[in-house]
Amino acid sequence: MNKKYLLLSLFIAVSLLIFNTNKVTSNIASPPPGATGDPQAANTCARIGCHVTTPVQTPAGSDFTFNIGTGSPTTPITNSFEYVPGTIYNLALIINAAGTRYGFELSTGDASQNQAGSFTVSDAVHTATSAAFNRSYMGHKDASAFKNWVFKWTAPSAGTGPVTMNLIYNRANGDGTPLDDQIFKEVFTIQEQTTGITDIAEKISSLNIFPNPISNEFSISFDLKETNTVSMRLNSLDGKLCKELLNEKLNDGRVNQSFDINALPSGIYLLKLNVGEASVTKKIFKQ
Repeated sequence: MNKKYLLLSLFIAVSLLIFNTNKVTSNIASPPPGATGDPQAANTCARIGCHVTTPVQTPAGSDFTFNIGTGSPTTPITNSFEYVPGTIYNLALIINAAGTRYGFELSTGDASQNQAGSFTVSDAVHTATSAAFNRSYMGHKDASAFKNWVFKWTAPSAGTGPVTMNLIYNRANGDGTPLDDQIFKEVFTIQEQTTGITDIAEKISSLNIFPNPISNEFSISFDLKETNTVSMRLNSLDGKLCKELLNEKLNDGRVNQSFDINALPSGIYLLKLNVGEASVTKKIFKQ
């Protein structure tokens, strides 16, 4: 090959590499809107200009924690979660798996693919909103080793029905190229609460679940403020019933209950405690 053409080919290859690297680096500041894989945009971070050659993966249950709550966000978001229309929720996303640089983006839509609810920034240093495709998006800001994001979501008005949350996050190695970064996607469809709801703090206090992780048996204790019907059940992460633990009327005062779950396989479960019309969900780990 002619030396002139060889040098020209080398120049073009290097230029393309620098171009793609710069495009990847530009997304460190914030993800491009429309990268959650929602039907409106149909894009993810695994594309040209982001993380070019990385296939989208489904995360393991322990890879990340995604919680919601009107106060401290301690209830895991699952398909069985019910939102109260118009309520302002705090959301917390934590990446548990290893990486050196992290990022995320989240969108919400109703059954007609319209925007469902709205996002509000709680931590302006690490999160920011963006808009495109008739949707708003919540995402990281200045991707780094930081991987514990908090922000707010205002639930949509009554009658919206199920809301789909499209979450995508990455674990990058920070080497400036997209070739070996990892992209993960999870989708949750949460339901609209159509009945009255009461804060669990009005019904109980001093809730404790121990041990956690669990080998074969665990205990739960709390102070019941008034005589009431109490039910407890273990669900899988996708909301399916695994074991009914308790369903009876208990007197006010200190409650201590122990449960044997030796027959259940190892994994992550959701313990849902109902006291009258109030409820709370906690994540437990079976070894």
